Amino acid sequence: MEVEPSLRFPLDGSMQIIFTGYYNGFGVEVRSVDEMNLLYNMGCFGKGTSSRSKPRESQNVPAVMRKRQFLKRMCWCKKYGDSKKSLESDTFLKDVNKLAAKILSDGEKQLKKDVIDLVSSDESGEEDDNCDMFSLENYNKEDLVVIIPNSDSEDDDYFANLKPKCCVNKIKIQEKLMLSKQESFFLLYGLGCLQILNNYDNVLNIEQCWKLFQEDDKYFLEKYVVYHYFRSKGYVVKPGIKFGGDFLLYKEGPSVNHADFIVLIKYAGEEYDWISIFGHLRVASTTVKEILIVEVIQPNKEELQLPKDLKEYSVREVLLSRNNPVAINDEIE
Repeated sequence: MEVEPSLRFPLDGSMQIIFTGYYNGFGVEVRSVDEMNLLYNMGCFGKGTSSRSKPRESQNVPAVMRKRQFLKRMCWCKKYGDSKKSLESDTFLKDVNKLAAKILSDGEKQLKKDVIDLVSSDESGEEDDNCDMFSLENYNKEDLVVIIPNSDSEDDDYFANLKPKCCVNKIKIQEKLMLSKQESFFLLYGLGCLQILNNYDNVLNIEQCWKLFQEDDKYFLEKYVVYHYFRSKGYVVKPGIKFGGDFLLYKEGPSVNHADFIVLIKYAGEEYDWISIFGHLRVASTTVKEILIVEVIQPNKEELQLPKDLKEYSVREVLLSRNNPVAINDEIE
């Protein structure tokens, strides 16, 4: 289905970039480093898979890890293959690590010291005595980690007997940018700057994505209409489950200031009682936010062709506020 030009945001066609995302059943993940940077820094779309919000390099390769963690990763490496063939997001925003630099400098001073490549059994977490020996010069800084013993016990001699080892980390946690279904469809349908692929690397068109998202979420229609509505008003829209709502509205983005509104969507046939309303107001007042109850109004058109007729829907807003009678009387006096 071709989208009418009037439905999309006015963009400069000469500077348009088409991003690529992969649908994994929960959302759409972006794996390219450059695309991750552009999507987050130019619209605050998505969040890092191993970060709270913005994707960060520090989460990819830990400089120090427990022995059990390292042995488990080596077990994964033996089962699922070498991570050197992984995606380019493994090298996302790599900076010079102080600890890795110290490891290399110490290795240059002690030429006889080698990197011990520990291996683990598939069934047991015991360390294998048959370790391969590698030279420090054969690996990059980001491939080296410091392995410290497990600290299950509370013995006082833990730090006294601490003997860290410099090892090669063969398994790296990939940092990806995860887009929600609403964000993905907005980039695909509203901006026309995203192509979504399935598990077989087949490009999904707008109708296929709409059908797929609706099958996974029965409230996707209402959520997307509200998301598109507030995005068109200039807000940065983020999930609001942390504060008991559907969305959070930011004026400039999560990295600049806190959210101003908690959005609650009133679905068809749903009624709010006073207990739930006061609960939302209490959460909003303690977090210095306001409550917006929005309702998606169905169009009068009998036969709707979605997503083509999304423009027929409208949104009604209700702003909730909790007045304190004592404070009001003080102001009057």
